[in-house]
Amino acid sequence: MSKYHQWVAVVAAWLVAAAGAAAVPGSDDSYVSYSGTALAERTGAFLYGEKDVLRYRDGRMTARVVVYTCRDGSAFARKTASYEDPLVPDFELEDASNGMRQGIRTDDGARRVFFRADRGAAEKTSIVLPVSGLVADSGFDAFLRANWQPLIEGHTVGLHFLVPSRLEEMGFKVQHVRSAQIDGMPVEMFRLKLAGWLGWIAPSIDAYYGAQDHTLVRYVGLSDLRDADNDNLYASIDFRPSDRKSATVRDLQDALQAPLAPCR
Repeated sequence: MSKYHQWVAVVAAWLVAAAGAAAVPGSDDSYVSYSGTALAERTGAFLYGEKDVLRYRDGRMTARVVVYTCRDGSAFARKTASYEDPLVPDFELEDASNGMRQGIRTDDGARRVFFRADRGAAEKTSIVLPVSGLVADSGFDAFLRANWQPLIEGHTVGLHFLVPSRLEEMGFKVQHVRSAQIDGMPVEMFRLKLAGWLGWIAPSIDAYYGAQDHTLVRYVGLSDLRDADNDNLYASIDFRPSDRKSATVRDLQDALQAPLAPCR
């Protein structure tokens, strides 16, 4: 897997994490959960499962926990995120399969991006610079909502994604491709690509969002999670609106506390 593919794979994980992030009504804390299954795009073979639990306060998403699961339902990876900055949240992704860890953390007011390739590698860190138009992790969801109308009207919108594996941001561009339907539901398809000449050699990511609620419904592209050969998985994931349901603080705590271990 080339470094270009790996960079796109990092963004892919951020985009998938944005699923289900539409605002919900209510006051104080409320919780929503949903689950999905990542399948090999070409063969339909099982890759991994995931369960997301989201916390909202006064209708605004404040926290997310994503648990990635093996075929038997046991957890092998987890992502946690908090959203004081909707576009650049603090987050940590940890994969027990290989010891990879990456994310953004805030220490004494300073924000740092960090990355560890595997359990035998040293963690690398760098200061997060205040770049205009910076987006990280599932902050892409807020970015897409803010730029929905220009995209639908045919404009190409650029952004800078913070890529933990490189400890820096990279230029990407987003375009609206077409309107479609999935299971009778109107959706809009968007394509995310690296900007410049890299966009010609790196794979793109296709994301289908509900035309009405602007929630991610289908994702097709590279995943941040890797196989036994350390190659990024290429996945197709559907997030059906019918799978969304109310959750509780206990569901969030269970997701945070689930033990992680490599799949057998």
